[in-house]
Amino acid sequence: MPKWLPPEDTAVQEFVKNCKKLHVLTEDLESSLAYLLYDDSDKWECLPELTETLDRTCKIFVKVSGDHRAAIVSNFKCNHWRKVMNNKRLSLTYLLSQTVTVGLGKFLESPSHLSHIFKLIIFHDSILPLGSGAESKSVSIVRNTCPVMMLPMRKLSLTKILQIVAQLRAEDCGLQLVYILMDIKAKSEKAEDECCASDNSSMEVYRALTENISPTHTNDVSPKGDNGKGDSKNTELSMLESLIVMECTRLRVLFSTAVKVAPDYLGQSIVTDNGSKGKFKMSSRTKQKIVNYYQEVLWGMVGSFAEYSLIWRAIGFYGDTCNVWISWLRKFNCDVDIPHNLKPALQSLMDGLTVHVTTVTWDHSFRKAIVAAGLQNSPYIIDDVANGTRTGLLFKDVFEELVELSNNCEGSNWTVAALEELPLTEQIPVLHRLDHSVHTCRLWAAGKARQLANMWNMDQFFRVTQVDISWCLSAVSKRHLAKNDDLLCPENSVHVMVCGKMRAKLVSEVHDNVDKLQLVPNESIDVLSSVCRIYSLANLQLMFPEAKYWKQQYDEVPQYASNYVEDYLDMVLKPVINAATELESAVQQRVCCLVLDIMCEAWLDHIYKFKIKFSEWGALQLLADFGAVPTWLMERVKATPNLLCTEMLRRCEGVGRLLLSQRGHRVPMVDKTIRKYQGENNEGSPQRMPPEMYVPNQTQWLELRATKVSMFSLCCPLNLDAV
Repeated sequence: MPKWLPPEDTAVQEFVKNCKKLHVLTEDLESSLAYLLYDDSDKWECLPELTETLDRTCKIFVKVSGDHRAAIVSNFKCNHWRKVMNNKRLSLTYLLSQTVTVGLGKFLESPSHLSHIFKLIIFHDSILPLGSGAESKSVSIVRNTCPVMMLPMRKLSLTKILQIVAQLRAEDCGLQLVYILMDIKAKSEKAEDECCASDNSSMEVYRALTENISPTHTNDVSPKGDNGKGDSKNTELSMLESLIVMECTRLRVLFSTAVKVAPDYLGQSIVTDNGSKGKFKMSSRTKQKIVNYYQEVLWGMVGSFAEYSLIWRAIGFYGDTCNVWISWLRKFNCDVDIPHNLKPALQSLMDGLTVHVTTVTWDHSFRKAIVAAGLQNSPYIIDDVANGTRTGLLFKDVFEELVELSNNCEGSNWTVAALEELPLTEQIPVLHRLDHSVHTCRLWAAGKARQLANMWNMDQFFRVTQVDISWCLSAVSKRHLAKNDDLLCPENSVHVMVCGKMRAKLVSEVHDNVDKLQLVPNESIDVLSSVCRIYSLANLQLMFPEAKYWKQQYDEVPQYASNYVEDYLDMVLKPVINAATELESAVQQRVCCLVLDIMCEAWLDHIYKFKIKFSEWGALQLLADFGAVPTWLMERVKATPNLLCTEMLRRCEGVGRLLLSQRGHRVPMVDKTIRKYQGENNEGSPQRMPPEMYVPNQTQWLELRATKVSMFSLCCPLNLDAV
């Protein structure tokens, strides 16, 4: 068998030997780095021992990757070990990046540990470019769920290190900035109101929660004059500047360690120290340039963390509180000469508060309105506010907040140049929420109108359909949505074109939904009219006397109405009149006259449907029942004169007179008995017509007259039999 095997190549043997040795070193290094990533400060004491093997490992990595003799040989062993070493290199770069990030956050002010972290950075940047393009496809083998590994790894340059430090320090700086702003706001409010803040205030609670992480330098940088009085603006400015100075001092240890351990990372800014041979130092100009870059990155990130700390830890997420803070920050930004580095953080904080009010506050307010609408379905819960309901008031508050936010995004003078600066991206979600809110309010009011009408709960019916909707319409009517379609042209950017088209579409949808919301009061009255007929017929079915009651014969004329009349009016008409007293006079007259006409028409339809026959006394009793309606309106509900002169009341009276008239009787065209009552001289006035003329089909009512019984016709046959 040996004669069939190829001769052993010394280059391959040496390559495999180095790979095996490197495999053992990388395994130990990986386990040590993974051991350091656990949050335990005692484990970082082994960091000096770990960095001692980095030079040896780096040399072997360079030797293995640069062995071109083994790369030429088409050998299974060489291909296998090249892939294994490339995977190890990738896993090491990932673990080194994570270790450096954690170590910079822990030991930024510790020169001894920071020097070893720079050694890890040097080792990372040394082995990073050693992989070939063909073997880099095995990235997913290392960590296929890590988004960082899906991107090409980059060297940990000085700018990358500064970005890591800024990202680690952004949260603490955000907390300190919020603490300082709350302290400044509390002092300004105390000076204005001349009253001490309560121990239960949000600032005191937040100060107690952040006592361990809040800076203590605020007591030293707050210059006070006599008895704690002085220039407040200088004090506020010094408090903010001290925060910047403290963050700048944290970079001293980083610079000094980088000059000693990794001077190449500082570029050509390193100059030889004349006082010490072989030592270097940074030029002041370069150091200031690096510090400015760090400050720019740091305070650009602080705004998001400050927003989170202020909203979710300090003041709460309620819209009123956030609006107060937005107003105060804008005033504070104008009154105080804020350092240039802090302006991006404060602007980001104000923008974050605005977006928060737009999104989270709307969610909270809209949820309260929906929950209140759900609770309103219970017949035992009545939560009225003024002439409306609590649900309508909550919807009105939602509309007022959204309209105010939308109006703040509108420009006074729309121009092509200003279109690029207008916050269209902020207005689009506001308009979307406004459109959704109006649509939901319309559906709630329409559904509630049908439900309350079927329950004949007129008090809540008019509160929802008239008062609540009028509140909502008054809030929505304050919107200012200018048209900017004529300003959209190809000269604008694609972003502005898309936002402008989207805004125009949302504006048209808002207008359409508002128009539909305006129709709800009239549509609800139509729903009421359809329900009123069924409700009236149902009550008459239960209350109206039997047919034999109307066939009775009495010699006396009825003086009083039947008992069912008052019950019928109390059940159907009285709730409507009492509930409509708070409405406008026009709406009140329309609704009351409509319900009165429908219930009177149902009254007549019920009589004709069952073909009830009326004797002369029954017709007089029915006429007395119809005549009791105006009396009831004047005495019980204090109705207006217009309600007493409706056409349906005259028609009911006409039906009663038709039932009393003789066959062949001709109805006069003018009723002279009401001339004095009307006080009119016009003979042809409609009010002068007799009530019978208001009945459209008189013959059908004449059929309901009961035939008179002749006593002689009953007795005559008996006498003939007797004879």
